[in-house]
Amino acid sequence: MSDQSRPASMSPSELERFGDVTRVRVETPDLNGGLRGKYLSADKVRSGKGIPITEVYLAATVDDDLFDTALSAEEAGNGDMLLAPDWSTARAMPGEPGVVAVLADGETKGRERHPMHPRSVLRNVVDRAASHGYEGVFGVEFEFTVFRDDPDSDRARRAGDVPGMTRISRSNQCYSLTRWADFGEFATDLDDSARAYGIPIEMMMTEVGTHHIEAALAPAPALQAADMATRFKVLLRQVAQRHGFFVSFMAKVNLAEQGTSGHLHQSLWKDGKNVFWGGKSDTLSEEGRHYAAGALRVSHECTAFFAPWPNSYRRYVPGFFAPVALDWGWDNRTTALRAITLSEDSARFENRRGGSDFHPYLAIAACLAGGVDGILASEELIEPGAPVPGRELPQDLATAAALLRKSELAREWLGDDVVELYAQSREHEVQAYAALAAAHIPRWEIQRYFEIV
Repeated sequence: MSDQSRPASMSPSELERFGDVTRVRVETPDLNGGLRGKYLSADKVRSGKGIPITEVYLAATVDDDLFDTALSAEEAGNGDMLLAPDWSTARAMPGEPGVVAVLADGETKGRERHPMHPRSVLRNVVDRAASHGYEGVFGVEFEFTVFRDDPDSDRARRAGDVPGMTRISRSNQCYSLTRWADFGEFATDLDDSARAYGIPIEMMMTEVGTHHIEAALAPAPALQAADMATRFKVLLRQVAQRHGFFVSFMAKVNLAEQGTSGHLHQSLWKDGKNVFWGGKSDTLSEEGRHYAAGALRVSHECTAFFAPWPNSYRRYVPGFFAPVALDWGWDNRTTALRAITLSEDSARFENRRGGSDFHPYLAIAACLAGGVDGILASEELIEPGAPVPGRELPQDLATAAALLRKSELAREWLGDDVVELYAQSREHEVQAYAALAAAHIPRWEIQRYFEIV
C-alpha cells in the first residue's frame, strides 16, 4: 500500500529542500473542480501556525455568488476552516522563482477532516478502501479546446461566438503529425512545466477538430491522480497564455463538433496484484466483474460528479463517442464503461461518462467507492453491451442532482454533508442557467426574425 492516505501534516522544514523560498502557494480544491488558494510568506508557513480560509468558499459558484446552505447562511458568520498542507505535494512553481506550491486538505477547527472538502472526502474513501486491502490507481485523460488569443478571438469570445474564434489548426485530423507544428512549442513547454509541477504527461495528440487536443496523465494512486488532474487544468491555462493561446474545458462548445471528454482509467490492486485480471484477454476476475457492476451504479447515481454543468449534457449525443446508455463492453469506446484487458499489469476499466469538466476529486471518489462497494456486496454485472435495466443515464443536471441526493452509496461512502452540499450547488447552477437563458435573446432568434417579422 502507498502512504497517500496518511493524515496531512504541517512540516515547514520541507521548504528547506527548495533553497531560497520567499512565498508558498497553498492550493486547495473547491466544489466546482477548480483550485483556490493564497500566497503566504515562507516565514509565515515556517511559523507552523494554522492556515485559515473562509469556509464559505465551499458554497460559492464559479463567479463567487453564494447559494443557500448552512455554510453560507448569515447566522453562520462566514467563519474559517483550516488548510493543512500535504508536503508530499510540494513543488517549485513553474515560472514563479522562489515560490513553492503545496496542496492542502480542509480541516475543521478541531483539526478533523472537513466533511465537505473534496480532497478530504477522497482521503476518507481511499482509507476505507485500504481497510479492505484495496488501492485504486487512476489515469486521467483530458480533451480540451485551444484557440489563438488574437483580437478576432477576443471579440468572438465576448459575444459567445465560438465559430468566430481563431482555431489553432485548419485541419480536423485526429492523430495528426502535420497539425503538431501548429502548437509544438506550446506542447513542449506544457510537458516540461507539468513534469516540474509533479504531473507527468504520458501522451499528447490531436483530437478530431481544428481546436481539439488530448493529453493523458500518468496513472497514480487515487488521491495523487486527482491532485494531478486538478493542477493540470490550472497549469495548462497558464502555459497557454504564455504562447498566445487560451483553452477551455467546457464539455461542448459547438453542437456541430465533438465535445471534450475526461475519461477515468482505473485499476484496483491488492497485495501487489491487479485484482481485475482474469488470466487472459477479454476476461475479468470475479472481483473485476463486481467492481464493474459498482462502477456502473455510480455512473448512474453520481452523474453530477462526471457531468456537473447544464452544458455537460449537450455532449451526450449519439455518434459522438459520448456514452448515451449505461452499459459496458470489451475494448468498446461507445459504452459507458470500457474493459481493457490486454495484460495483467494494464487490466483496467475506462469510465467514459465524464466530460473534461468533471470534478476530479469527487468523480474519482465515486468510482473507487462504487467499485469497492460492488466487490463487498458481490454485485452482479450484466452481460457486455446490455444496458443496465431500470437505470437510464440522466439527460440533464436537475435529474442528476436529484439522483445524487437519493444515492445511498454516495452518502455512505462520501458522506451526507458533501452529497447534500454538492446537490444543492448543482441545483443552484440549474437555476442560474435558466435565469441567464431567460434574460437573453439568442443569436439565432435575431437572425431568423429581425428583418422578416
